[in-house]
Amino acid sequence: MDEYVHLLEQSRAAQPNKARYAGRGTRRLVATVAVAVVLVFALVAMAIFRPWPLSTRPALRHGDRGTENRVDDFKSDPAAKSEKVLVELFVMSRCPDAVQVEDVFSSVITSVHSIMDVQLNFIAALNPNATFGADCKHGDAECRGNIDELCALRHRPDLPSFWRFLLCLNSHFEDIGRDGDLSLKCASGAGLDTSAFLACSMQNEGRSLFKQSAENAQFARVSTSATVFINGKLRCVEDGGWYDCPGGHAPGDFIRDICAAYKGSTPRPSICAQYKPTTVSGDDGY
Repeated sequence: MDEYVHLLEQSRAAQPNKARYAGRGTRRLVATVAVAVVLVFALVAMAIFRPWPLSTRPALRHGDRGTENRVDDFKSDPAAKSEKVLVELFVMSRCPDAVQVEDVFSSVITSVHSIMDVQLNFIAALNPNATFGADCKHGDAECRGNIDELCALRHRPDLPSFWRFLLCLNSHFEDIGRDGDLSLKCASGAGLDTSAFLACSMQNEGRSLFKQSAENAQFARVSTSATVFINGKLRCVEDGGWYDCPGGHAPGDFIRDICAAYKGSTPRPSICAQYKPTTVSGDDGY
């Protein structure tokens, strides 16, 4: 019996201390989880706070996220789309300065629409509790007008037709966003698909386009209507008068710069031969 007891004690002594090893295992698990949590937070912080230069913001090229409110004439040719010069207008639908810029660009569109894209970025403060998802400077009527313009742009991939719609609205400035019949009449007169236009304007598509548009303006840090960018660079501002326009602000000045900025494979419009590029719009410019 004594020998048995002795062997039993030896056996117990040879066994590992379970409590001690259990403690070590717990500590190792806690340490591993802690390290994993730190790594996850570090990766998230890098993703959120990583600098993103304005020149690489995603809304600049056709096909990227955020380009739903853009129009072009080469819908069937993706290569042609990426070659075109991007003109961004940061505007508000009920802003007199925006009307002034859009009037100037009516001649630009007529002359060089085949080598350019247009993107509308509406200046508004995003607010999920607002009627249209954002607060507009000139009230909900302006938000409504913004959505109508974005839907017209979305459903008529032809710049001259869209511009006819835009000029029609602007010719009844006080009624923009207030008279639903006006938008429909302008859409029909410009040759838009009125069914698609109305569905967009009255449903979630229009609000989504508006939200993306306002996000684009906020990302670019533009808060003045009307501001013009060409290929992602500030070109001109109209705010009670023109300024920051080193290349001028007449239609011909914009035509010249768009012609100079175009590097595509398709021929330039014949009007481009009338203009010589400036240092602003040359290889060191746009």
